[in-house]
Amino acid sequence: MIKTAEEYRKKGFGKEYAWIDFVNSQEWDGFGKPEDHLSETSWLALFLRRWELAKRAPAHVPHTDLQRLREFLRHAAEKLSAHRTLSANEVAALNSWLKVPAWQKLVERRNGFRLELAPVKDGWEWIVSCIAASFAQMLTSGESARLKICPNHGCRWVFYDQTKGKTRRWCSDRSCGNRDRVRRSRATAKKKK
Repeated sequence: MIKTAEEYRKKGFGKEYAWIDFVNSQEWDGFGKPEDHLSETSWLALFLRRWELAKRAPAHVPHTDLQRLREFLRHAAEKLSAHRTLSANEVAALNSWLKVPAWQKLVERRNGFRLELAPVKDGWEWIVSCIAASFAQMLTSGESARLKICPNHGCRWVFYDQTKGKTRRWCSDRSCGNRDRVRRSRATAKKKK
């Protein structure tokens, strides 16, 4: 269970996009044992705070809706990481997640003014829309080729490859990458016997 912002970061959350953290909220330990962070109120609070989606989780968490969105985004990530495009139906589904009434407001920050979207009504519908918008922003940035999924079938962590040549393969070279090297080394040693 993740309880602090430091633990949240150490686990690999909070880097590029809110939707990636959201998809990885169903985390495997590298050996295929899953842990669902959406059912942890502490993880959910850290996620909402990190991505400035809400100061605290609204009441009555819609677990079924959140799991449906997570499954949709994971499926979309798998397609994109395999260099396939989203179908018209998938784009329509994404648009349905984005369809939440909002209004624009001018906000003054330290560095000047900024135009922001604000929900007509706060709550989970707005949060879900923001998560879907995070995915849409990645699509519109033209950087979806940097999207990857750890090839360790016991992990499947979604990550954004920031290396210059887009050469990163594993979620972590120290864990999943090392496990793969050990497996290959043992297989080679076994063949030599």
